[in-house]
Amino acid sequence: MRARLADLVLEAAVCPAAPPGVQVYADQITSWVKWGVLAVLGICFFASVGMLIWGRVTHHPRGARLGMDGILICVVGAILYVVGYVIVQSIVGTGC
Repeated sequence: MRARLADLVLEAAVCPAAPPGVQVYADQITSWVKWGVLAVLGICFFASVGMLIWGRVTHHPRGARLGMDGILICVVGAILYVVGYVIVQSIVGTGC
């Protein structure tokens, strides 16, 4: 029974590896996606702040509400971005 447990622990310690020649493309696609999501979150945040300011200055209640909703969506998107990255890193592993 102990030999089987030791074998299972050794098998669980194996990290996934990309096929030869694919790692470069996987890293490039991952970096593009990360940069793209970061750019979209930045644009969304500044557009939402602008909408919030415009709604408050012009006393337009719907504009201010849309701006605040946009900021909250940006915050939730940023949280999902970080959590998603951590999930992928835990699956792929580092330093194996």
